[in-house]
Amino acid sequence: MNGKLLNAELRTETGKNSCNRLRVEGYIPAVVYSHGKSDVIKVKEKEFSLLFKGRISESVIFDLHIQGKSEGDLMAYVKDYQEHPVTGRILHLDLFKVTKGEKIKTHVPVELIGTPIGLKQGGILEHGERELFVFCAPAFLPEKITVDITQLGVGESVHVSDIKISDEIEILTSGNSLVASVERPRTAEEAPAAEGEAPASAE
Repeated sequence: MNGKLLNAELRTETGKNSCNRLRVEGYIPAVVYSHGKSDVIKVKEKEFSLLFKGRISESVIFDLHIQGKSEGDLMAYVKDYQEHPVTGRILHLDLFKVTKGEKIKTHVPVELIGTPIGLKQGGILEHGERELFVFCAPAFLPEKITVDITQLGVGESVHVSDIKISDEIEILTSGNSLVASVERPRTAEEAPAAEGEAPASAE
């Protein structure tokens, strides 16, 4: 699993007050879901921050070691999270267990690489889809999908259907969705007729 490991502990208490105490102690309250079952756990905030380095993504699968859990390490990914609206601190995590042999549906970030030649021609780069919804086995899940836009000229675009990716990965996002385009610069619109100016009357 690329050496990615997150340690956790089972929680014996739940509720708002309990979660607040955990945060004061430097933990993030979390829940691990798997086919209708769930475990309430806590993870160290510093360890989680080091694993994701400020950018949380569903496409990162890691080993999850839950202390006191007899089944041993499992694979999981972050399905959802809550953060403080001001500080950005992570307040809660929803993790999803990856079951061996099963495919998963998740979002993978899109990274545009290169500088379009259209920018040198005065064009403006527009970024469309920033994530793609995919369906694949965990072993084939990429952490990101790169799209080379170097040859994109003015008036040209890249759509989801243009992306070439492994046959093991099915992209569920609509093929018509825009990924990137280089738009022509807008010209000043003609000034409207002066207010109150009456059209010339027919003779």
